[in-house]
Amino acid sequence: MLPQIVEIKYKPGKENNDADYMTRQDDQGRDDKDEWPRGTVTWDDEVIATACTRSKTKQQQQPLLPTNDTVVLNTPIATKASTKSIPAATTPIDLTHDRIRQAQEGDSNITTIVKQLTDGKKNDQFCFQDNILFRLIRKKGRGTLSKVAYLPNSLISTAMDAFHDHPLSGHFGTTRTFNKLKARYWWPQMRRAVEQHIRSCDKCARHNIRRTKEDGHLKNIQPPDDVFQIVHMDFWGPMTTSDDGNRYVLVLTDNLSKYVIAEAYPDCTAKTAAKFFVEKYILVHGAPERLITDNGTHFSNALMKTITQTTNIKHAFSASYHPQTNGQVERFNATFSAQLAKYCNKEKSDWDVFLQQVVNAYNTGIHATTGFAPYELAFGRKFRSPFDSTSPVVKLSRATDFYKYLQRSRKIIINAACENIRQQHHLSKQRYDTNRKDTTYDIGDLVYVKVCSNRHKLDERWLGPFEIIQRCGDQNYIVGEQGTTRTDRCHVSQLRQVVERHNVALLAN
Repeated sequence: MLPQIVEIKYKPGKENNDADYMTRQDDQGRDDKDEWPRGTVTWDDEVIATACTRSKTKQQQQPLLPTNDTVVLNTPIATKASTKSIPAATTPIDLTHDRIRQAQEGDSNITTIVKQLTDGKKNDQFCFQDNILFRLIRKKGRGTLSKVAYLPNSLISTAMDAFHDHPLSGHFGTTRTFNKLKARYWWPQMRRAVEQHIRSCDKCARHNIRRTKEDGHLKNIQPPDDVFQIVHMDFWGPMTTSDDGNRYVLVLTDNLSKYVIAEAYPDCTAKTAAKFFVEKYILVHGAPERLITDNGTHFSNALMKTITQTTNIKHAFSASYHPQTNGQVERFNATFSAQLAKYCNKEKSDWDVFLQQVVNAYNTGIHATTGFAPYELAFGRKFRSPFDSTSPVVKLSRATDFYKYLQRSRKIIINAACENIRQQHHLSKQRYDTNRKDTTYDIGDLVYVKVCSNRHKLDERWLGPFEIIQRCGDQNYIVGEQGTTRTDRCHVSQLRQVVERHNVALLAN
């Protein structure tokens, strides 16, 4: 609480010792017992706070910058907002001119240049003053020369720690760190050394946000020869519980025709997924050659494994937190959810009533990728809408002729759809791969793994290092944590290579 003025009383000058105390704060030669407690004086049971004049405060303040061009970076800093101080560095960072002068004497490259200058050989890039070798830098645009100390190899690591790792430098990126260093020092391959130091910084690798595109070029799934050979399956939800008790939608999409089958369910268990796959798909359209799902427990379980093995279906799983692998069905989920919302009531309790109507509207519309309606590709004929007018004439052809016509027409439209899909794949790949690295790893490489969920503001964005144990396909890897038996399957976009820190002296040479 802020103090409040209760009463103002007159105090004679001879008795007003507070005014003297404000200008005489020197404790030297005084006994602690003979003076009032520092900061307060009591009088008539009221507390009178002493004040410190502005001039006296300035006299007590220490100079902020040390003399003799000393760089002191290991002093704890206290602020008004907090009494905590920044932890001091374990060893003092000494980059004074005396230290640079001493280190230059033991550097062979510097001594060679100094000898040339002292022998009278002209060199427009260097000058030797006060027994220190300086590099002459001409600033762009202005043409003025400035001199910075030639930093010997033995002090490069110290300068890196001071201007990047230290709290006063903030672990910033290459440009900021390089600009700070080049204004004070110079050495050969300076920018390359700064880049390597920051790329190999463990803290930066764990916490920095990647501003570039994620690694890994686009790998498209080639269209199959016929419909219902490759299918994608995924759960959508949870949603608001409907009047019928449903919260999830199980969606299955054919890779070639884009035909969709969807059902609403109250849960997303393995039993529900298996029952839908067998009753709604296999018993109606036959067993596919390949099933693609995510790694959820409703798909990755013993029951689904038994069904796929019994029916000779290859079950492929997408990498964790990489829905692009199962993008065919994920794209439909984004489409139909918006359409459902347009027909729901305010309470969103009847969303499952319109599910089949929305799915039918999708299946009977022209798909942008194939150029055909999914229903037409799947069944070889156009869908007759309830809104279409009926023809008074019915043409009946012989069964053998119709079958030949059906086979021929299906082959034509499937070939045309496959060609359209390949063209769209080519355009998508061109757009996706632009300015993107196609990184690959070998077994035994060390990598960081991206934190994809349950991360707080100040938590690490990348964990590790992990070791590459196995390669699965073109872009998926099995990684293991060092010292444990824990393994995980990751996409290349979720990995980041651990860069080994090299000796900066080798780069300078």
